[in-house]
Amino acid sequence: MKHNIKIAILIIFLVTPSLGYSMKINFFIGTSTLIRDGKSISIKVGDIVSNGDIIKTSKDGVVEIIYDDGSKITIQSNSEVKIGDKNIKSSNDVTIISGVLVAKFIKSSKGENKIASPTTICGVRGTDFTVAVSKGGDSKVELTDGKLNVRNSYGSVNLNKGFSAETDLAGKPVRGRNDNNIDKWENKKNSSLDGNINDRVKKYGDHVDNFNKKSESNSKDLEGLRDASINASSKKDFAESGEKIVRMESDIEESMLMNDASKRSIENIMNDYADKNADISNKFKDLADKCNTVHEQQLKNYEAIQNIKEEYKKEYDKIMNKFKDDKTEIFKSLEDFKKNKI
Repeated sequence: MKHNIKIAILIIFLVTPSLGYSMKINFFIGTSTLIRDGKSISIKVGDIVSNGDIIKTSKDGVVEIIYDDGSKITIQSNSEVKIGDKNIKSSNDVTIISGVLVAKFIKSSKGENKIASPTTICGVRGTDFTVAVSKGGDSKVELTDGKLNVRNSYGSVNLNKGFSAETDLAGKPVRGRNDNNIDKWENKKNSSLDGNINDRVKKYGDHVDNFNKKSESNSKDLEGLRDASINASSKKDFAESGEKIVRMESDIEESMLMNDASKRSIENIMNDYADKNADISNKFKDLADKCNTVHEQQLKNYEAIQNIKEEYKKEYDKIMNKFKDDKTEIFKSLEDFKKNKI
């Protein structure tokens, strides 16, 4: 019975297409820009935001995006946020590259929403919270209500109401209590960037190397996962391989989101230093190139997990068809038995 329930749940994720949420501009004030396919588009109330869109707010700009279930995110001034990822199917996870975002998510049966940053993934299920990301990629989350999981490849913390998580670049999330002064935290981090810029180069180098190691590890694990999924011979095997596929796909997607956020953060620093320190700017350009190389492997891993999912679905269909064939044969034998008895 336990394995039947597991398989039923897994089929929702693996066989049923992802539906996602519709997201649209609910209101905005001040000056803000929506960038789609590299082109700037004027923002209007009611506009649907698309997968891959980037929203940038100026010092007087605020943009609120509402989901079709009533959840919403409010992008504060001097912030940069990306909606989804064009390389990830049905993705509308939100990535904050820099600035402050206030979120209120309605608890839903559609599963976990995700807010990504260069350093963290926030796993959201019916939660009110604020997340800030410094220009150097550090992040801080303050939870107002509900529960929240804050994670990266270095560690994970679960937050309850009134608690926070601070995550330095290339470090694990550290739990603390809300001090309700997240703007002050962001300003302090931003003002210290110039004085620690070489340290930031090193930390981002370590951070991108970690993404690379993670990608290589996923690539090796995918080989074994494929064999396990197509050679499942029992309900237990089928359930276990399905669970691994779900976890692996999520893991790859989260790494892609954080690597992309890191690349955009790195490019912003690179551009800021282009005129005042060419040597520093070139170092960040090298880091951005490394992010691109990692991204290429991540894409291969993502394509591989999609292929494994398709193979898993075929095996599932075989099992269901076999079950139907067996049931038909049983009923036919039963009818023959009845006829012979008469």
